[in-house]
Amino acid sequence: MNRFFIGVIILLLGSAQVNSQIIIRDPHHATFRRAMNASDVGDFSRAIELFQSILVESPQHIDALTQLGMSYMFSHQNLDSAIVLFDKVLEIIPEDDAFNEFGIYIQHAKSRAYRLMNQPSFAIPILEQLRDSVQDTELKDDFSLELKQARHAAILVQNPVPLKITSIGDVINSEFDDHSPLVCLTGNRIFFTSRRPVARERAFQDGQYAEKIFVSEFKDGQWQEPDLVRELYSRHEHISILSLSPDGTKLFLFMNDRYPGRNIYVSNLVNGKWQEPEMLPAPINSEWDETHASLSPDQSTLFFTSNRPGGYGGLDIYKVRMDEKGNWGEPVNMGPNINTELDEETPKMHPDGLTLYFSSEGHNSIGGFDVFYTQKLPDGSWAGAVNMGVPVNSADDDYFFVPTLNKSQAYFASYRFSGKKARSDIYRVSFDEQRKGSLAVVEGYVSDDSGKSGLEVRILVWRDDDSKMVGDYRPNRHTGRYLLFLEAGESYRIEEVIMDEVVKSREVYIPEELTYEREQNVVLLQELSMESPLKREIERFDEQEPIFPHFYMTEIIEEPRSELYTVQILALLRNPNPADSFFSGLNRQNIRAYKGKDGFIRFVAGEFSSEEDAEEFLESIRKSGKYHDAWIRELPELKAGSEEEWVVMLD
Repeated sequence: MNRFFIGVIILLLGSAQVNSQIIIRDPHHATFRRAMNASDVGDFSRAIELFQSILVESPQHIDALTQLGMSYMFSHQNLDSAIVLFDKVLEIIPEDDAFNEFGIYIQHAKSRAYRLMNQPSFAIPILEQLRDSVQDTELKDDFSLELKQARHAAILVQNPVPLKITSIGDVINSEFDDHSPLVCLTGNRIFFTSRRPVARERAFQDGQYAEKIFVSEFKDGQWQEPDLVRELYSRHEHISILSLSPDGTKLFLFMNDRYPGRNIYVSNLVNGKWQEPEMLPAPINSEWDETHASLSPDQSTLFFTSNRPGGYGGLDIYKVRMDEKGNWGEPVNMGPNINTELDEETPKMHPDGLTLYFSSEGHNSIGGFDVFYTQKLPDGSWAGAVNMGVPVNSADDDYFFVPTLNKSQAYFASYRFSGKKARSDIYRVSFDEQRKGSLAVVEGYVSDDSGKSGLEVRILVWRDDDSKMVGDYRPNRHTGRYLLFLEAGESYRIEEVIMDEVVKSREVYIPEELTYEREQNVVLLQELSMESPLKREIERFDEQEPIFPHFYMTEIIEEPRSELYTVQILALLRNPNPADSFFSGLNRQNIRAYKGKDGFIRFVAGEFSSEEDAEEFLESIRKSGKYHDAWIRELPELKAGSEEEWVVMLD
């Protein structure tokens, strides 16, 4: 609700209280006040019922007609009926009152309903007339802004983006506010914030409950009943999620606290449990408001929003880099191509490291917050913001756009389509056109024999063809694990660096076979071992059971074997779908797959009684040029860390 709507509602209610004689004579006064109270707390179903009961007896009750139309509009129900009601009010009031405060209020509401219906061309002449009729400078500016937005919308409505928007479903979305979707790399786990009740919580005045964090798994083709993340639950206190780190081990949070301004917190996943949230240090948090934060794919840069002085106005997006010691540097405003005099919110970087999505009330918004994106240019600057268009954006608030590895899919939250008491739901976006760019996700580990903690180790990634650094990764401090997001079909130099000293370096080629498969909605990972992995159990990344679209798997009955060694050729994270050609040159009858306790599926070839025999086999397959990252594993150790074993029978 904008400043004008709020101001006129206060004016109308104030006038009603002063003119007590009129209120006393109105036989519907008590019903009307109950309806207004229901509307004030967002219970529009009850409000609509009460306003309709008044109109049954008094069809020309102006206040009931007006507020019934407003209830339809604020609940996104029967918007065409709201327009009919506003027209009826304009017919009843004297013609001379069409441009007094009440008449302007009704006409403005009518234009708003047209815009919410994605019919901005009908709103434009109304807004033009309102802009030219009012004398108040601030109000004229408000109408000018809305007129500009409606004109932008008219262009975008005529040129919709070929995509499909669908609700994520009633298992996730409820009759209460559900928002801030965070989807893990595989797309099979979602965290989100909800104001639904838990146990015997008491409701707030608006009829909803404290914000809390839920998680749901995607199994058997559908989302499962969400579970409360109990480690992050505090009764009657708000806590909401902002972002999930690319490796799934950090949740950035917003929660109530006693400090000045609004602050950002982070919780770390350790041994499968979310830890007590810690407030991010200065200069990220300040005495001003910091409302959102998310990490770049390599986790070396944090993007966050703040209304601190020195920006372009309202909330701006800032970035801050981590230094070689693991400390955050000084925040830098991201500049006028991204920030405006209005609010910017919910920045989120695509795993490609080049595309930043965010929401803004400025630029060429078509109303409220719109979703925009910008791309990083070769010189490090950012291109101008691009509106994601219709139907992603609407005349209401559209925000928290979360891209996935699949560039043709995303999730976001929006105030739209809902006929329920709550207005915020979670939606899935599916682009009709496949987005270009093939990403592979590479898993690696650092050694702990140096005695250095994970925060002091950096993994620098340099692209061979232009010698450009494309990643500055930090391993997980507890496991030494890291994930690299790299374009397939390229060669890279990967360096393990401690205090600016390169302690290990190797070349790696990312073949096309290890790219993300859009059609299967899976993520493929190749295990990159700078040296032997850390001797500690890896935190479980995902517990979803695997599906193998191009493999026939038969269960192995365990029998004692004398072989001690095998050669690992590939490691994938759940739902693997590598091309059959990847295994060419191998005796396919000797290929086995092991599902590890960490969620990875590891493919091995051959079983050998001596390390020398395994080494000979390894050298022979490396000559093909495809298996240069294969390495020798001790078979008992591999089996001890695995839950299941299969023989792989390829098509």
